[in-house]
Amino acid sequence: MENESRNDGFIAVILFSAAAAGLLYLVQQYWIDPRLDSRPLSALFRTLRMLIVYVIPAIWWLNRNSKEGIFKSLGLSFPKGQKVFIIGTGLALYSIALVVFMLWPPQSCGFTFWQANRCTDTVLSDWTLTLPLICVMAMITDLWTRGFVLLQAADKWGDRPAILLQNSLWLILHLYELELLAPSMSWIGAIALALFLGLIGDLIALRTRSVVGLMAGHALLNIGWAISLATWFSP
Repeated sequence: MENESRNDGFIAVILFSAAAAGLLYLVQQYWIDPRLDSRPLSALFRTLRMLIVYVIPAIWWLNRNSKEGIFKSLGLSFPKGQKVFIIGTGLALYSIALVVFMLWPPQSCGFTFWQANRCTDTVLSDWTLTLPLICVMAMITDLWTRGFVLLQAADKWGDRPAILLQNSLWLILHLYELELLAPSMSWIGAIALALFLGLIGDLIALRTRSVVGLMAGHALLNIGWAISLATWFSP
């Protein structure tokens, strides 16, 4: 009875975040971005909407229901003796994704604007503003899908239902990226990569009760890809 009370409203918060994310994505895609005409401003707006629809509702729910504290509940801590394992596995997992990107390079401008003369030349603000914001967005994805959804769902229903729920949301959140990856690695390959990252990342998070390494690895993926485009793949 106590467990049911502690998790009251959990699904409602997830549904609210998913619905709000979809609505604000459409607002940005069809109304905000055409008026901004700026990658840094577009990235800033996207980062803010992710904070509003994912992080704030999660913190609100945990503040009302968690007895462990928000940071520990979200997996933003290092269990004793596991820091090296947590950081190492997170970086290793997303390094695999970076290798896949380099073997089957995405061709869409959404992935390749770092490459000079490919879609449009990068400017200093892309490195100083756009890239850091993209890294923050990547970390928010792991924080919400794993730190909030996965860990709380595992406590409520067990690991398997939690993994199923997290990976369903993981695929939905990455539909835009999957669409950009599909031309170079096919839809099957793009979905397989997403599921690989989703499942292995879930096992790491459940094993360690921490998402810090996964957040760091997700940021590293974006930094590594931007640098590889500017150097390795530049014409």
